[in-house]
Amino acid sequence: MSNKVRLVNDSRALISMRESDFDAYSAYGEVVDNAVQAEASFCRIQMRTQQRQSPGRPFQKLASIAFGDDGTGMDTDTLHKCLQLGYSSRYDDRSGIGRFGVGMTLAAINQCKHVEVYSKVQGGQWHSTSIDLDQMTSGAEDDAGIPEPTPAKIPDEYTTLVGSASGTLVIWSKYDRQPYSASTMKEKLRIWLGRTYREFIWDGLTISLDGAIIPAIDPLYHRIEKTAYPEDPQATLYEPIEIKWPIPDDAQQPGGPRQSSIKIRMSLLPEAFRKHQGAGNAQENRERSIHLNEGISILRNGREVFYGPVPYWPHRGKNKWFSEIDRWWSCEIRFDAVLDRVFTVKNIKRGAVPNAELKESIADLIAPTRDTCLESVRKLWAKTKNESLQGSDSEEKPSRPAERIAKKTPTDKSLIDKDKDFEKEAKRLIDKRSDLTDEEKAQIVAKWKSQPFTIETGSWRGPQFFEAAHLGGSDVIRYNFDHDFFKEVNALLDGLGETQQNQSPAARLKCLMDLLLISYCKAEAKFEPDMVVEVSSFVEDMKMNWGQYLASYLRTYLRELGDVQE
Repeated sequence: MSNKVRLVNDSRALISMRESDFDAYSAYGEVVDNAVQAEASFCRIQMRTQQRQSPGRPFQKLASIAFGDDGTGMDTDTLHKCLQLGYSSRYDDRSGIGRFGVGMTLAAINQCKHVEVYSKVQGGQWHSTSIDLDQMTSGAEDDAGIPEPTPAKIPDEYTTLVGSASGTLVIWSKYDRQPYSASTMKEKLRIWLGRTYREFIWDGLTISLDGAIIPAIDPLYHRIEKTAYPEDPQATLYEPIEIKWPIPDDAQQPGGPRQSSIKIRMSLLPEAFRKHQGAGNAQENRERSIHLNEGISILRNGREVFYGPVPYWPHRGKNKWFSEIDRWWSCEIRFDAVLDRVFTVKNIKRGAVPNAELKESIADLIAPTRDTCLESVRKLWAKTKNESLQGSDSEEKPSRPAERIAKKTPTDKSLIDKDKDFEKEAKRLIDKRSDLTDEEKAQIVAKWKSQPFTIETGSWRGPQFFEAAHLGGSDVIRYNFDHDFFKEVNALLDGLGETQQNQSPAARLKCLMDLLLISYCKAEAKFEPDMVVEVSSFVEDMKMNWGQYLASYLRTYLRELGDVQE
């Protein structure tokens, strides 16, 4: 009698597999990938939501998400196995965008607990099967397997998502892994789908989300057809770069090639979008996702598998790669799946980046074009700035009303930076801005020194919605416009209309928000850097100081508006 122990404890393994490296959008992509592989002409996605009250604001919860297509469909044998981890009718086939046989199921259970699949082949009828994690992990042996497909009718609410002759419908429900409100997820998904599947959209695939067609997004900003802005100017496209790279042994075919091509394309975005520094956060540029364009797009067999700053990218010269100025040039790298190991492709097709040796080679190849692009960007900024200075007073003025309010309001001296030397601290901070000329740096530092608070904007990934630097008598506050808070604020300000008029609702709201954060930074600066204090005392003092400073700034602000008497 065999006394062997099972290699895998099924129920515990399923629970562990939920913690895979998917995010919501790459998980959805696994289902779209299957539609592409099935030669579908369309993939229709429908999200069903329900309102849930959460502290502070309503939260749209995902009740279910359905994916339908008109592809070739699956026969009953393939349908029965399609949810089995490790099964794929195209396992290790590197000619398409699938390969590993774990994508759709692993993606589904990462996000939800119940998955239904309906499918129909040409001349056949609809069949369905499903899995439910609650049942499969209950311990009952009868519930551990995947049910045999049975004839089934497509639910009425989903009939418009699939083809009439053939196709597949996948429904995820018991959704319990939701990172954001559904409205935010939909907006992020529209961008992700348009960019990830741009090549397939240009080739004729139609992807829709809740009935709205997804436009293509070209991170090179050169190809404009089927985008949301087909009348936009095109980016300048540079001469393509092509390199040959050895194919790893495990991907070589007998008698086949020993090398495969890696194709690199680069572009410089149109002048209309980059006339001055900070234009990346302009509304028209945010609508085109230019504020996200600070990295490299990597495509595997035409499907994007990575987008953003490449981790551990080699430094070249004095400039740091992937800073804000780098959003104005774009780079796209294409490779075939035979180089999966070279690009460290994971079984979920997310996060693929070149290995260390290839990174070095690519960095050397694209550095000269990048330098040319940055020079063009800086020249245009300098030209725009000179034109602006010629048409304005030479006297330097605070750029935001709140800065002026803070300058006019008497307050006590800060303690947190009392021993800091402004010149040293300012140099340390400004030297991080590799996108500026020495003259521009000097102008900015002079502005910092001329007033107690300076507010700037930027974009970076992370949970901080702002950061503050105490420089020894002057503070610099920098807003993270990539944070959801400022996305909401800017959308609200846009809805209120013109912000340039000092007494408009939008301008007043903007100034009040600035004063709120200036007051916080001033309250923070009330504490000495080496002070030891009980948490409860710190919290109480912080709240009191914050409120007092805000009241002082607010009195000055209201006097300027004429809303209070002297």
